[in-house]
Amino acid sequence: MNILMAGAGAMSEAIVKGWISSGLEASITMTNRSDRERLSFLREAYGVRTVETEDVSEYDVVVLAMQPEGVLSYLEERRWDRQLVISVAAHIAPEQIEAITGGGAVAAMPNTPVSLRSGMTGLWYGRNITMEQRTLVNDLFLLLGETVETDERTMPAFMAAAGCSPAFFYEIVDAMVPVLDGFDELTARRIIAQAMKGASEILLRDERSVSELIDDVAAAGGPTDRGLQILKEKGLAAIMESALRESAK
Repeated sequence: MNILMAGAGAMSEAIVKGWISSGLEASITMTNRSDRERLSFLREAYGVRTVETEDVSEYDVVVLAMQPEGVLSYLEERRWDRQLVISVAAHIAPEQIEAITGGGAVAAMPNTPVSLRSGMTGLWYGRNITMEQRTLVNDLFLLLGETVETDERTMPAFMAAAGCSPAFFYEIVDAMVPVLDGFDELTARRIIAQAMKGASEILLRDERSVSELIDDVAAAGGPTDRGLQILKEKGLAAIMESALRESAK
């Protein structure tokens, strides 16, 4: 299988890094309209093939990993032979792509943890997609973590919850680090991150409600319970909801 990554930014690199570490048996080529030094770095770092100009007909799968405003013009400037097109550019519907290429398209929204194969990817399938292509796309992104099917209605909220929230988590960690007085910054960050990682594993594997999981940790009147009361008094729930809704909007 020949894969073209059209775009060489952070998300494109994260996807390629995850695929390579998974052992994916595919030939990966990367291209970029500008910043040739970036292509040289990626070629040396990951052993991928890089090209300055590309013929999309040479590839089975074309991943559009460029800025959204460049997607439609990129599609219109090329001749398509029903290649499978995967767009990771926000706000581009698969039907917009299919109207130009004539083939199947998928709007995919991965998050940066795909580089460590711990990502979450939303997949919005176009009308022209075949069952074989649907299976291929899902398998490709399962190599990078978990997947969920989305659509025009659910994709904005998914993008906020999965795509934007890692930055929110980093912000929360950054606020907690100074409290660990006596530890250097990297050690403090590792302590918090490992605690969050463990809590995430419980959320993924335990089907009890979130309130029940909280009760496991927060004995009435204890230190956890007292901290939770502060979070409630300061309106954490309202803050997080507002942040996610703004990102989704």
